[in-house]
Amino acid sequence: MKKYLKLYGQNIFFSLLPLVGFSQKCNHVNQIQNLYSQLVADGFDTKTPIAYRYFFIDQNEQDILRLKTVLLQQNYRYVNTSRNGGKFQLEVEKTEAHNAESAIQKGKALNELAKANNVDTFDGFEMKASETVEESSDLNAFRQQINKIPNAELYKKAMEFYDKNDNDRALLVLDRCVQQKINLESSYYKRANCKTALGKTQEAIADLENSLRLNSQNYAANFNLGGLYFDSKNYEKAGFFYEKAVSVNVNSDDAYYRLAKTYQNLGRKNDALQSCQKALKINPSNVYAKNLMKTLN
Repeated sequence: MKKYLKLYGQNIFFSLLPLVGFSQKCNHVNQIQNLYSQLVADGFDTKTPIAYRYFFIDQNEQDILRLKTVLLQQNYRYVNTSRNGGKFQLEVEKTEAHNAESAIQKGKALNELAKANNVDTFDGFEMKASETVEESSDLNAFRQQINKIPNAELYKKAMEFYDKNDNDRALLVLDRCVQQKINLESSYYKRANCKTALGKTQEAIADLENSLRLNSQNYAANFNLGGLYFDSKNYEKAGFFYEKAVSVNVNSDDAYYRLAKTYQNLGRKNDALQSCQKALKINPSNVYAKNLMKTLN
């Protein structure tokens, strides 16, 4: 049996399922304290690390993606990005232990992190109050089942999980695809995305480089590799792959902006200005390029 606690941003309410069924707006501090008191009374151990899932909402997908990168660097696990009513929701997860006081402080810290990264709303957390043996054993059982999937069906099966953002299972099937040399370029690329989502940055870099050895003109692989190197502060390599990305897709204002940002970090101001100008020529509404231009002029 699982228990879930949801804490939502500015208009805060909680729901604890299935052991306690209630939903109510409440005072932030007092309600968290009361709720944790109830959890402890039900046998919940606040010293035991469990999975907490955190939610962020913004209208701009690029802001959400940048916050995702920041959170992955802080060892959060990527869960999902969804769109609803013109807004994007980012879900990440981290295993940690909280009591009422630390949960309150965590919420404040994540709210500040969201604002610092231009994301409108930290929309609270969902707490899995009991890890289930079934989930772990289910994944292990799935690992055993992969060998029974016919080679002709492997990549299709991998994409089923990939499209659902089930990164753990997609990764396991893609491992098998790579071993069997099935759709290698795409398998490396998709596996890299799974590894990035799971915070396995160095392994993701290796997969993207393998994908590019098979097809150096893959725009997305060049762009993503530039991003991983940029986030690792390896700006020389980031610049190399962003340059490759804009050579493959000359109409990508986002790639030109990212290249400009890389040039800025390398101290190449004139190159950064030129890249910003190219980004704005393609898309005059690119607010990131506009803001960068202001800092460069």
